[in-house]
Amino acid sequence: MSRNHHKYVDLSGYAFTGKHAVIDLLREFKGYHVPHFAFEFNLFRIQSGILDLESALSTDWSPIRSDAAIRRFRRLVTRLGSKNRYTDPASWFKAVGWNWDIYFNHRFFELSNLYIEKLVQVTWTADWPYPLAEISGLELFWRKLKAKLGIRGAYDFGVCLAYPEDFVGVTKWYLDELLSSNVADDENTIVMHNAFEPFQPQRCLKFFDRVKCIIVDRDPRDNYVQQLTYPPIALNAPEFIRRFRIQRDATRKFFQESPDILRIRFEDLIIRYDDMVTRIIGHLGEPPSVHVNRKQYFDPAVSIKNVGLWKSHPRREEIDLIHRELREYCHEEIGG
Repeated sequence: MSRNHHKYVDLSGYAFTGKHAVIDLLREFKGYHVPHFAFEFNLFRIQSGILDLESALSTDWSPIRSDAAIRRFRRLVTRLGSKNRYTDPASWFKAVGWNWDIYFNHRFFELSNLYIEKLVQVTWTADWPYPLAEISGLELFWRKLKAKLGIRGAYDFGVCLAYPEDFVGVTKWYLDELLSSNVADDENTIVMHNAFEPFQPQRCLKFFDRVKCIIVDRDPRDNYVQQLTYPPIALNAPEFIRRFRIQRDATRKFFQESPDILRIRFEDLIIRYDDMVTRIIGHLGEPPSVHVNRKQYFDPAVSIKNVGLWKSHPRREEIDLIHRELREYCHEEIGG
């Protein structure tokens, strides 16, 4: 299946800002492959992922950094793709539990290894000290012990020289092959969740021939109340304000406007449903007829209960503090 067959859409937000509403909306579109909301394609933004590879192999190249980046990416592929098995104790030391090889139709390892082969020009074995800074403590101890015992090659590593002429082109091939590996023949648009992040999504657009991005934000008061429902990452009001401010400041600093990026408010999607759906369909370059299952998964009459959550929050002083500190982000149409 050729790369030009598929279009791509990335949906992102800032955690608890309402991205799920757009996920459900796109589930109503004909020909759209929409993964479960819990699956996030993290290969761009995660440490040692594609954006780090791009830096080390293209914009900030050196033999040391490029070799280290390939080494880290290989390790990342192992961590993301491997499955934890009770019958395989070794898997508990290398798998994070995301099972990407299974998710991507048992092609994640195959395609990732081909991708690395396309990036690397030369490999050799050498006494190469730089990986010593990153290997596990157990391996470091073992290599130092071998060196102490006079065993040859104690500090030998496989070294890669990777300086591809067309990093973007090779990565386009890899992403299309990977992301389409579990897509049905009648699905022409592939939706990703939080692949690009909202701070500088423009960095990722070039890796796709046809791609659109939708970023969802939300009234900070409702954002605060919603995040309290998930205690493992919930913050108190002052901490929440600092995090909210830092993230939006970073967006203002790094974000670049693009016709391929649409920023919307969660509240607007519900309050002005018809206008916003028309705007989203237009942004995606689709005809209105693509919306074949209208309100089957996303019904604004149901979701309206998630607008103005802060009004019933029992600690009014927290809401007042957020309103004072983040007033410019509050959706005043729903009351202040």
